[in-house]
Amino acid sequence: MLITSWYARNRLAPTRSDGSWSNPAKGSAVKQPKTKYRLLVASEVPSWYAHNSFIRTGYRPVNGSVRLCVNSLRFIHNETVNICSHLIPAGIALASNGLLHLYFCDRYPTASMVDQLALHVYLTSSVVCFGISSTYHTLLCHSEPCSGLWARLDYVAIILQTVGSFVSGIYVTFYCEPCLQKLYWTMTGALGLLSSIILVSPQFQSSRWRLFRLSTFVATGLSGLLPIIHAAFIYPFAQLNQQAGLGYYLVEGLALITRVIFYAVSEPVARIGAAERKAISNRANRSQT
Repeated sequence: MLITSWYARNRLAPTRSDGSWSNPAKGSAVKQPKTKYRLLVASEVPSWYAHNSFIRTGYRPVNGSVRLCVNSLRFIHNETVNICSHLIPAGIALASNGLLHLYFCDRYPTASMVDQLALHVYLTSSVVCFGISSTYHTLLCHSEPCSGLWARLDYVAIILQTVGSFVSGIYVTFYCEPCLQKLYWTMTGALGLLSSIILVSPQFQSSRWRLFRLSTFVATGLSGLLPIIHAAFIYPFAQLNQQAGLGYYLVEGLALITRVIFYAVSEPVARIGAAERKAISNRANRSQT
């Protein structure tokens, strides 16, 4: 009888709205352990959040809290891969920046500060780009204004990284041609600024402007071909390849084009999403029979 009475007072006491349960015997509130997030399907979240029609499950609840968004790093959801694939490279680029500085000082002690900065520009822009991208994917479930803000910052960060790679490349390509360096730096910076303005303008954020936004990425990326083509008329191929790493730029350009194509056609997300919808449909059909 005593056990039953104690259980009714302490375990069947009504819970409070803040997730605690009251103890009438002690007049205090004891916090219950926090439960794990319940991940949602696309139909349970706002349209601005479920912006990719191929991703149907794994959504975090919209919470309006930075702390809760950061806490979601502790479990797997449909942004986990996006967060990790940007956060880890950000850490690698940051560490590489420090290692490059030590190597540069040891190997080339007489190099000027400008020489060192030219090599650090790309890695620094990569740290900023990957850091902002991982933050965007982490805070995506915060709110619509917050998501929109960080999405635009993400676009600008990608432009920044692209321009950063050009700054270093132009420096070593035209090492003995300071006028050409300044010319192409100005051109690249102006294109990057124009693209950033377009990408952060609210009127260009809807899906109808998707291809236009992609075009700004492609135009900024392909602008790097102009100094390479110009240099090909000035220097022999072997010298240009050794001096500026021409082969690496060709690989980078191919990777950029491939990335844009994947983004435009939503691959491989579309293929995975189609398979997921088929599996859900099959399970529903089996449950009805």
